[in-house]
Amino acid sequence: MSEQLHQALTTIIGMPYFKNDHAQSGKTTQGHERAVANKIGEAGFIEDQRDLYPDLKTNVLRSWLNTQNDTKLREVTKGIQPGTYILQPGGSQACPDILVYDFTDRFVAVECKSGKGQGAPMWNDSLPKPDVVYVLASGTLNSTTVFLGRDVITKELCDTQAEMLEKLNEIVNEYKEQFEKLDNFNRGWDPKLRPQNFQKGADKGNYFKHTNKAACESNVLGYVQL
Repeated sequence: MSEQLHQALTTIIGMPYFKNDHAQSGKTTQGHERAVANKIGEAGFIEDQRDLYPDLKTNVLRSWLNTQNDTKLREVTKGIQPGTYILQPGGSQACPDILVYDFTDRFVAVECKSGKGQGAPMWNDSLPKPDVVYVLASGTLNSTTVFLGRDVITKELCDTQAEMLEKLNEIVNEYKEQFEKLDNFNRGWDPKLRPQNFQKGADKGNYFKHTNKAACESNVLGYVQL
């Protein structure tokens, strides 16, 4: 059981909305990710420097998130101490925003989502990862909630999207040759498919008003206590 991580997540659920360079109680944070990391630190964790683990910027994190096999992750973070966390371990654009190495000898991924008027995260071209703890802050509601990816999307839905994208990319590739032939100005036009993911329905897409909000938060707290 990780009492420290449970304490941190309980405190995080009570956080107000944070945006970049937000001042709170005389302290200036460096954004939502740093505000969440501060709460983890207050619970007893110490920040480790990601520059000590350059290989985290490769596909190690992505592989671990997809498979939950942490063998390679442990290899590239050899020497990391229990009770530490790394902020943006794979860089600012990579998931997770915070990699926690718990006192229980377990890695936990924390991804921070924040929006001024959002009741739902912006997923862009990605979908939730099943074992990632998501921290969502809403500016409109000045509130924070947490959930696991597995509680908001099924593996079957993710697999179906992957199948759809594979078929769509086949169509895009069929047209690439035509683009080259029609590029009379020699500008190198190269068509790409960029998926976007949205959630529709006021009763479905709002994570703060959803009927499963309390259950999702409870599941996160249970997950970090395993």
